[in-house]
Amino acid sequence: MSISLIVSAIIFILIAARQWLPPAFRIWHIMTLGAVVLLALRQITLVDAFFAVDWDLILYLFSVFSIASALYDTGISAQISKRILSRKGPNTILASYVLIMAVCAALLTNDAAAVIGVPIALLMAKEMKWGVVPLLILLCATVTIGSMVSPVGNPQNILIANEGQFDNMFLVFAEWIFIPAAITLILSIFWLKRFLKFNESNHNVAIKPRKDNDIAQKWPPLLSAILLIILIALASVLHNVEGIYHPTLGQIGLVACSPIYLASHERRRILREVDWPTLFFFISMFIVTGSLLKSGSLQFFLRQSGIDLAEPETVTFVSFFASQLFSNVPVVEIYLNLLEGHDTQTLMMLSAISTVAGNLFIISAASNVIVLQQAEKFGIQPFNFWQFFLLMLPVSIISVVTSYLYIIWYGSLQQ
Repeated sequence: MSISLIVSAIIFILIAARQWLPPAFRIWHIMTLGAVVLLALRQITLVDAFFAVDWDLILYLFSVFSIASALYDTGISAQISKRILSRKGPNTILASYVLIMAVCAALLTNDAAAVIGVPIALLMAKEMKWGVVPLLILLCATVTIGSMVSPVGNPQNILIANEGQFDNMFLVFAEWIFIPAAITLILSIFWLKRFLKFNESNHNVAIKPRKDNDIAQKWPPLLSAILLIILIALASVLHNVEGIYHPTLGQIGLVACSPIYLASHERRRILREVDWPTLFFFISMFIVTGSLLKSGSLQFFLRQSGIDLAEPETVTFVSFFASQLFSNVPVVEIYLNLLEGHDTQTLMMLSAISTVAGNLFIISAASNVIVLQQAEKFGIQPFNFWQFFLLMLPVSIISVVTSYLYIIWYGSLQQ
């Protein structure tokens, strides 16, 4: 057994047991420590570690985190909550919030939507006298499910879209995943909204809407968000057009967030408030998976077991349960490196199941951790491990079954 495999197993165990570790010991600490250990033990060189990192993905995440931070910093999050609360009836208010967060996740990634959605959820909980815990858990489910339908909805989808080289990546994801995602989201709302009546003392909510005269420039983050959406849409449409330059997602993100850092008076504060821990988590994750792949341990195991990674049942089983131990992004990164060829159905199954796997445990998706950390920043004691698991177990079952059955059925139509 290689040292890389042993260190990776220890990382799996520590992440799985994180809720029993000291609160100051975060998930990104575990992953970064693992990467440092592997570098110190020379299981991967600095050069190999550098090239193991998907820097394009890191640049894109930095860009969307910057936009999300700026949107909150300018008070736009508070204004969105006011618009939502102006709707008539609690069901309409809840549906509006879920729809906005789902669309935000699809366009700006689930992690960015989590950053934007937490202060809105806290303001809504205080105004509507809803329970903070179930509303934050609903936010986790919403951004996870909403991110399924877009190639830029989450980091694992970005990896899969880059691997698949689809003619029109947005159309492919919509054809294969939109319907099961919509069904899952609707059923999840019906299940989770019943728990909102349990109000666990919202007087501790520390967030307050900003007054208009305290709000900084609004146009740079708004322009950045609009630019990001337009540039991604253009890149998808012009993907196969020859004779023109095709920018990467990271380059698109940097161009989109440039108004914030060039024109905003709050650029320094926005830069400080970027979710750096999550970026460090992903950089370290790529180093750990790069070392594991370099060791050849997983390749040897697969050759000996005779497992066909392209089988739908194998994709479903491995991507779902492995994501519970090590989060879905590193699982997809490893899976893509081990596949010996793939078709669209295999990639879409990997995308859908690895994404909805984030609905089971807090550690299964980085967006869950972001929601938790953002709530703590506002002085809220958010959901614990068992609260999340018990409320999200039915959501996980529904999402996996629905996604698997639909992708199998749609795949049969394409043959």
